[in-house]
Amino acid sequence: ANTAIFSVVNGVLLRPLPYPKPDALMQLATVFQNGGASNVSYPNFEDLRDQNRSFANLAVYANWTAPAAAAGEGFRVALAKVSASFFAILGVPPVAGRVFSADDERAGQRVAVVSYGYWQSRLGGGATFAGQTVHVGDEAYAVIGVMPRGYDFPLGTELWLPREPRTEYRTAENWHVVGRLRDGVSRDRAQQDLSAIARRLKQQYGDRTSMMDVAVGPVLEQLVGRVRPALVILLGAAAVLLLVACVNVVNLMLARALTRDRELAVRLALGARPVRLAGRFLAESLVLSLAGAGLGVILAVAGVPLLLAFEPGRLPRAGEVGVDWPVLGFALAVSLLAAVAVGLVPAIRAARRDAREALTDSQRSQGGGVASQPVLGALVASQVALTIVLLVGAGLLGRTFLKLLAVDPGYRTRGALVMDVWLPYGQDTAGEARVAGFLERLIVRLRAIPGAARVGGVNDFPLHSEFYSNGTFVILRRPDEVSNFEDFGRLAHIPARSGYAQFRVASEDYFSVMGIPLIRGRLFDERDVPSAPHVAVISASLARTRWPGEDPLGKLIQFGNMDGDLRPFTIVGIVGDVHEQNLGAAPRPTFYAYYRQRPGKAYRFQIALQGRVDPAALAASARRVTRELDPQVPTRFRTLTDVVSASLADRRFVLLLLALFGGLALVLASMGVYGVIAYMASQRTRELGVRMALGARGRDVEAMLVRQGAAFALAGIAVGLVAAFALTRFLASLLYGVGATDPLSFVATALVLLVAALLASWIPARRAARVDPMVALRSE
Repeated sequence: ANTAIFSVVNGVLLRPLPYPKPDALMQLATVFQNGGASNVSYPNFEDLRDQNRSFANLAVYANWTAPAAAAGEGFRVALAKVSASFFAILGVPPVAGRVFSADDERAGQRVAVVSYGYWQSRLGGGATFAGQTVHVGDEAYAVIGVMPRGYDFPLGTELWLPREPRTEYRTAENWHVVGRLRDGVSRDRAQQDLSAIARRLKQQYGDRTSMMDVAVGPVLEQLVGRVRPALVILLGAAAVLLLVACVNVVNLMLARALTRDRELAVRLALGARPVRLAGRFLAESLVLSLAGAGLGVILAVAGVPLLLAFEPGRLPRAGEVGVDWPVLGFALAVSLLAAVAVGLVPAIRAARRDAREALTDSQRSQGGGVASQPVLGALVASQVALTIVLLVGAGLLGRTFLKLLAVDPGYRTRGALVMDVWLPYGQDTAGEARVAGFLERLIVRLRAIPGAARVGGVNDFPLHSEFYSNGTFVILRRPDEVSNFEDFGRLAHIPARSGYAQFRVASEDYFSVMGIPLIRGRLFDERDVPSAPHVAVISASLARTRWPGEDPLGKLIQFGNMDGDLRPFTIVGIVGDVHEQNLGAAPRPTFYAYYRQRPGKAYRFQIALQGRVDPAALAASARRVTRELDPQVPTRFRTLTDVVSASLADRRFVLLLLALFGGLALVLASMGVYGVIAYMASQRTRELGVRMALGARGRDVEAMLVRQGAAFALAGIAVGLVAAFALTRFLASLLYGVGATDPLSFVATALVLLVAALLASWIPARRAARVDPMVALRSE
């Protein structure tokens, strides 16, 4: 387990990025007045690039999933639009062809660089790609280069396109920024440099820029920061399990050493040196540990692919996970430490023995008897304490998972099929008209499918979207108050005239299909044609937080920074809140526009189909209808139940592994208690025979041994609860609705351990109580 988990941690967190001088690669982000962070607008990027003295160069990129086509068949492709300096900053040349030049970006050339995997799977992987094109949307791009195998930035990208030259506003934070530090420049120095530039830009542009500061951080952290806490917790849990196993082996070896006291006494009497006997125990533990390490590596080689297959598919850098030399070195180091830990106690005991004392002790008691009990008891208690830590963690995550399952997401979570479509039309007025027309025809055809009861869609489906659109809106006093983005930016910085919300475009039946209740007003209907005044529906949380004590119906607002359309909206309805991004986060204020009036955000649309037939049959019919309308529109289908389940996959993965480790630790701790009580009973056979010969009943003997096991367990439980109280705060980021010191989890875990220890003690105690007193009295 340790080797497999470490291989994941090494591949994801520890291994440097596969670029020259990876520590010099930094990610930049805009810091707002409220302390939040986001991407960077292109005008601000240009100023940062031109005025800084810390970076050799800066580049922008934006990545998403887009529709592509080949041989008349539509499919999805992960693409990134990048500035010309992007590839130079990362420092990896193409394996074939070339990358973008500054002229490609300035002239808006329709050229593309593809990943090695895309080259092999879509372009045939031939020696030349002259004349090869990639169709993205309704544009054809000539392939000019292929990146090497393993080049994966942004993660999962298959296709890179040059950024088109166009006018952008300082409040449109749409771009990720990556840069390479100059030689000899530290991250702190770069932070000071860019912070000073940000202050100058704020003074120069005032409300026309939202940037108050710039955050500078390693690219690696931006890639893997989301999974770091969970992986570190799993590695720690695996280490605790290893300690439990080591203590178990120490118990066995010490018990074996105690039974060999007569042999050791004879050896010492014949002149053997205590140090040599200690070395013998260490050598035995080393052989065991190295054998375990070899078996562990074999299991890790087989287990890592299984672990990755079990992982929910959102692990960054998963392709770099494997059993390599650092992992083998870790396995060897752990085995050596385990050898020392396992062999140390019996070795020290052997090294301190005196020949005369050993002979006397061996005549008095073959196994060390009562004198060995404190050491064995302490080892058992430590096993129980470590197990408590693991089980408390698993209990907290289990309670969190149950709390999340009980959350009302604000919409129907069963009985619907979710269909994703990516529309390959131009990003202009004509393209938007095609989007609206296609979706209107598609929804009509889907409603006509036998067994389809209701159909409705939205651009960002709850718990299902790759990207969630959100931004600032302004409140208007008259429809023509905002005629350009300068006016918009001015009002956006006045708290009394602005707000912040999620931005969605939805169809008229989306709310009824999803079971999202209408609280006041109306929903979208046939009156809301594209030429009519644009209308909006808002969530209850937006109405409550932005217009407390007021009626928001009829209010005029402008959300033009989302789709570039400056026509105002009139609020006509209020609907219930939904948990959009995860069940553990509070519902966010949300704004819904009608897709026929604002199709600019509907190029990717997610449609819920509520049906009375099998989901697979419904999906097949929906796919056929889509291909009949446009064969180049790619689709994807999932049930709503799967969508909700996938949103909990990360927590479920950590919970199951932690529960597995905790369960194994519980078994090992129970075995430890059983083994120690059985050993003590065997060493006290004569004493027990005397007790029973003098009138003690079998149940008295059972109770005495069980009390001894319970005492060891209670000591371990007490220590374990204190340790768990100190350590569970590291789980805080994974918890929901449960505190890190949840009393129920602590008490329940302690009771489980106590019951397991009592049962493990009772089994050997019961056997010892059934021994014939006469047989026990004759034992040596």
